[in-house]
Amino acid sequence: MNDQNVTQNSAPTAQGDVTLEYDIVVADKVVMPAGTLIHVRKPMGGALRGANLGGLVRMDYNQVALVAPRVTQPVLHPHLIDAMDPADVTQIAGVLVDFLLPTATKAALSQSM
Repeated sequence: MNDQNVTQNSAPTAQGDVTLEYDIVVADKVVMPAGTLIHVRKPMGGALRGANLGGLVRMDYNQVALVAPRVTQPVLHPHLIDAMDPADVTQIAGVLVDFLLPTATKAALSQSM
């Protein structure tokens, strides 16, 4: 793992930043500690290739696991997503869904709450 790509114990600073709440442990080794800042960039057409957008909006795990490695820094490979706590997977999925919703839809949702 390259230390310059990981910022630990930082609060999210941008719309697409997620801070891991739990360690990612693979083979009894912590590969990403809790507090690691993951930057999720807005997926464009190429990053969405092969993905089911309806499934992604419903936060379907398989769709999140397909798209996340293409848009996260550090890269969350599928084996890392498999080892993630559900709360952290949900955070990543929520950011992806937020990027996909049109502004008008987000405004309507925020007014209805």
